Amino acid sequence: MNERIGEDNSGLLKRKGDEEENAEIVQGKERTDRNFWSRLSVKKIQGVCVVSSGLMSCLLYSFCSISMVLTNKLLASSLPPISLLAMQNLVATVCVMSCKYLGFVEYNDFEWKMAMAWLPVNIIFVGMLSSSFFALRYLSVPMITVFKQLSNFLTLLGEWYLFGHTATPGAIFAILIMILGATVAADLDIDFSAIGYAWQLINCVMTSAYVLYLKHAVTTIKLPKFGMVFYNNLLSIPLLLVIAACNREFSTVYSALYSGVPIQNTNNNDPTHNSSIKQQHTATTFLILNFFAGAIGFVLNFASLWCVSATSATTYSIVGALNKVPITIIGFFLFETHITRNGAISIAASLCGGLLYTAAKIYK
Repeated sequence: MNERIGEDNSGLLKRKGDEEENAEIVQGKERTDRNFWSRLSVKKIQGVCVVSSGLMSCLLYSFCSISMVLTNKLLASSLPPISLLAMQNLVATVCVMSCKYLGFVEYNDFEWKMAMAWLPVNIIFVGMLSSSFFALRYLSVPMITVFKQLSNFLTLLGEWYLFGHTATPGAIFAILIMILGATVAADLDIDFSAIGYAWQLINCVMTSAYVLYLKHAVTTIKLPKFGMVFYNNLLSIPLLLVIAACNREFSTVYSALYSGVPIQNTNNNDPTHNSSIKQQHTATTFLILNFFAGAIGFVLNFASLWCVSATSATTYSIVGALNKVPITIIGFFLFETHITRNGAISIAASLCGGLLYTAAKIYK
């Protein structure tokens, strides 16, 4: 009897142990499943974050790039350009210094030795900005966008002559399309301005010179990205003020902002010669737009770095090339540009050439 009771107890204990073992196995599987789905969820979240970061960086870069051109066109058509540039660079300088103070960006404090070493780059930088603003006064946004691409041709020649770089047949073909499209578009330009195209050609030369000299400077002058932004904007302010003084712009700006006298452009060759903006509009709109342009110029540098880091240099180049399309379209409607049908086709062909050139550079 006792033996039977003992056998029953041992059977119960064995079944209980088996049940506990099975329960542990089930719990282990559940934990494994939870860990698997948890890891999968984390990967999904990380993937979504990467995609969101890349998309947001591209959108921010596009917004800044498009806004800079359109805002500067609006400002350059109304007030003396060099004074505007000086104010914008002052705003950008304050922005980069504020970001450094808050710990968002890093670069060394101002050094005279570094400033003197960077001065040649800055002089070219000022020439590039100034010629761009003067061209914006005379030419439409679509024509500016198309002709700015010609700087790629000059840069290509400079890289071949200075650094021995050779271009692929695809890049040469794209350059030829850009040149042909821009030439035909200029010939069909209803609002043709010889002065405007002369300034734009100067801007292409200065842009290429800036890119080529910068490649040399960054190998000899060790500056982080925002260090370049800081010195470029800070050193350009006194240079721009000297040019503005020689151009007698201060009295015009003062009249527009403080005296209440409407702006009267003294340049008879300027298409905005007959324009007048009342003080109550200028004092508010002008300051807001100019502050916005200066701040967006700084944010554009941040957006460029973010776009490259969140995506790739290839994506950054493609987005930069694609930005020219909305700039051209928005500029056409916003400023009521007069373009013939054949002129529009030529502009579109030149823009396609720019996209082909970007693709050729990427897959070189």
